[in-house]
Amino acid sequence: MSEAAKIPDVVDSGLDVPGMPGQIRLIPSSGAPTAAARWWRIADLGVWGVWIAVVSFTLRYHEKWADEAQAWLIARDLDLKTIWFHELRYEGSPGLWHTILWIAQHVFHARYEALGYIGMAGAAAGVALLIFKAPFPRYIRWPLAFSYFMVYQYAVIARPYTLLPLLTFAAAVLFKDLEHPERITVVLVLLANLSLHGTILAGCLGLVYVMDAYRARKTFDARVRRKYWICIGVMVAVFVFVVLVVKPTPDVEELAVKRELAQLSPDEQARIHLPNLFRKLTTITSGAFLDWFGPSVGFLSLTAAWCFMRCRLLLFVTCVGTMILFYAKIHGAPHHHGTAFVAALTVFWIAWPSAAERRVFGLVETRCLRGITALLLCLCGLNVWDAAIVIYREYLYPYSGAKDAAEYLRSAGADQHPMFGFLMGVAGVQAYFDHNVLSNIPTTYFHHGTPEAGTNLDVDQLRSAAPQYILIYTQDPDLTMRVNIPTLMAEGYAIDHFSDGYYLYKRAVFERETYFILRRVRP
Repeated sequence: MSEAAKIPDVVDSGLDVPGMPGQIRLIPSSGAPTAAARWWRIADLGVWGVWIAVVSFTLRYHEKWADEAQAWLIARDLDLKTIWFHELRYEGSPGLWHTILWIAQHVFHARYEALGYIGMAGAAAGVALLIFKAPFPRYIRWPLAFSYFMVYQYAVIARPYTLLPLLTFAAAVLFKDLEHPERITVVLVLLANLSLHGTILAGCLGLVYVMDAYRARKTFDARVRRKYWICIGVMVAVFVFVVLVVKPTPDVEELAVKRELAQLSPDEQARIHLPNLFRKLTTITSGAFLDWFGPSVGFLSLTAAWCFMRCRLLLFVTCVGTMILFYAKIHGAPHHHGTAFVAALTVFWIAWPSAAERRVFGLVETRCLRGITALLLCLCGLNVWDAAIVIYREYLYPYSGAKDAAEYLRSAGADQHPMFGFLMGVAGVQAYFDHNVLSNIPTTYFHHGTPEAGTNLDVDQLRSAAPQYILIYTQDPDLTMRVNIPTLMAEGYAIDHFSDGYYLYKRAVFERETYFILRRVRP
């Protein structure tokens, strides 16, 4: 046999082999990146760099609102034991985010100005997974990184949800690795402790993962089976722990409010404009996807059909469906819309066909893949438009009046005098001071337990304490001017300053985030 015949993988590829005839060359290793692949990876890095630049620019102009400040203040003023086993039940959320903020402040001595960049760091890691690891084509991955929730709502607004894409995408990366359940278990444990939405998603992802593993159980050896039992036990313990941490007590404000609302007649409920179940369902369906209810329902129907074809309908229904129903039944704020968006991306990620699968696709499968690709491009286009508009408005207008109010109070020396504050939003102002500046509220954060301090105006308390300044948070400044301000003016106060703010949401303003500062002008 000739020398060349002994080496079947040798072709004329341009690499000389010492001791061999000049015409015989070695092929490059299949694992070595080609020049084109290296350039594409550089392009991915460039896109990620642009994303970081856009979010950093937006953070410079973002005024943090009360919900961002609330977690910061709880982490600043309480020890970890009190946070986890007392205060979190009033917040209705597990404490991974609070723990991260606690470490940032108590270990690294971070200041309030760092809060936005802490959130951005988690969001940047999630976007990195999307850009570098997602199975979608680059012309889908790149615009998805700049969609509304990925570049703004869950990147600029420093709340637990900045970590949601990171953890769900990490679960998607590990989802098909059935030989190492301990890896995805670590991710799901963190996800379950992020927020109640994360807890539900961890349960849905974990359930379907175990079902996949059960179908493949005959291929596992005893060691892998033992790991599964351990991981299942860990997840059950985590879910029990989360329930114990967030289980509300009778004095939780939200339960008290619901009890009061339940006692109202249907006419009284209609007068205060309580949204019904259908209204909340249409709101999250529209907000999470294509901004209008009809197109969003069409998008969900078609993508559900594609997931059915890919044998991932159960995953789609559990993950996306529970996010929509959880919003409609319990948590209904616009910043929760993105949980359904992220859940859908995670399911599409898991269901996306591999290169090997695509090579053997028939005509129907190929057309269906083109169809889902077109749907994702539509999702990207509309959400990138939303992101561009909201970032431009973030540059033009204050998101919250909290920073301006704090700066005015400090310049006036108001924190050196007795001052009253009203409603939860005053926490947004408290975060700019290193001590409690409100004498009628015992904590810097707003404790959501009954009876709530700083919720109702007690005229006798006001007259007795005679504070020099009053800080009022309101989402409806016109109503406050008609109802509350006249009462305070009758007690000898006058408006000293007004701090405006706009809770920006896509191409709209969801509500106002404003503050009135009143000063005592007569005894």
